[in-house]
Amino acid sequence: MTLDQPAVHRREDLPLHGVRVVEIASFISVPLAGSMLRHLGAIVLKVEPASGDAFRRFGLTYRGMSATWANANQGKRSRFLDLKSAEGRGELDALLETADVVLQNLRPEASAALGLDGATLASQFPRLIQVALSGYGDSGPKSSLPVFDGLIQAATGMAAAESDVRPLPTRAYVVDKISALFVTQSVLAALVARETTGRGSRVDLAMLDIMAFFNFPDHGQDRTFLPPAPLRDEKPARGGFLRAADGYIAVVPVAGRHVLACLDVVGHPEWRDRLKACPNTVELTALLYELMESETQRRPVREWEALFKAHDVPATGVLSFDQHLADPQTLHNRIYAEEEGPLGPMRTVRYPARIDGRYLPTDPTWDDT
Repeated sequence: MTLDQPAVHRREDLPLHGVRVVEIASFISVPLAGSMLRHLGAIVLKVEPASGDAFRRFGLTYRGMSATWANANQGKRSRFLDLKSAEGRGELDALLETADVVLQNLRPEASAALGLDGATLASQFPRLIQVALSGYGDSGPKSSLPVFDGLIQAATGMAAAESDVRPLPTRAYVVDKISALFVTQSVLAALVARETTGRGSRVDLAMLDIMAFFNFPDHGQDRTFLPPAPLRDEKPARGGFLRAADGYIAVVPVAGRHVLACLDVVGHPEWRDRLKACPNTVELTALLYELMESETQRRPVREWEALFKAHDVPATGVLSFDQHLADPQTLHNRIYAEEEGPLGPMRTVRYPARIDGRYLPTDPTWDDT
């Protein structure tokens, strides 16, 4: 499916049209942020080592190209530079002369050694917005350590909270992708600030800090109220993914009326008394799902979806990725497009925002010159 062109913005009408971004970064976090800025209309120049970004060969590849690299670098223009050489550094300075933003995720000591620290760049390019992402921060006992997604999950309590048996990281690169959102947010805020001050600013972000902020509203709920409030450990409730006759149905009853409706849906309103005897919400939820699953196994997912919908209970079938691609709501939202890329046909995903009712364009091509 291809997006209808009349419903899509022209690039020159996008919010960041005319903004030039130089990206000195590898792997997912900052490159994905650069891709977001590109979707919003910016021109993004990706600076890669002379041998090419090592991430180009990461994971599933086709004709030597990593699918993840392609997805995180859509629409960018690459420049291959040796930043340790005078010639390469001179070419980078020429790019920064006309840039509005520079993004980087080099380790702090590597950044300083290349003259890409905040003070050096600010003295050379006072209007330049600098956004630097590190793992643990630019100082402190862990600042020089290499960092990847799973290490921050380990260092912030995320992995330990996933299971009572052993720490478990998520299968998705959640830290990298959430960090990309904060990098993008910081760029947009700095662009607004420059309109007032006329000067660029330096924004330093640490993945450790980002995930602490992101996790705290719910993961930190049992460490929010300090003494004299009682300290207790909130155990994660069992997830509501219940076996059906032909798959799984996800049910999330967040209000008391939803719980009562669930009992009606599965035909056992008498279970209410057993649930009322539970001492806390976690145990109530676990018992509710256990009882419900004894019934949900008897019917297919579509029947359960219809029954929960009729009772206004939040529920949906658990889809594989291919089922998600073919789902009527996915198609209605026109999330994906199939277009011609540099290696042949590609599936692309659009930026999720619509502006004034129109989609932002997708562009699976890039210029490696």
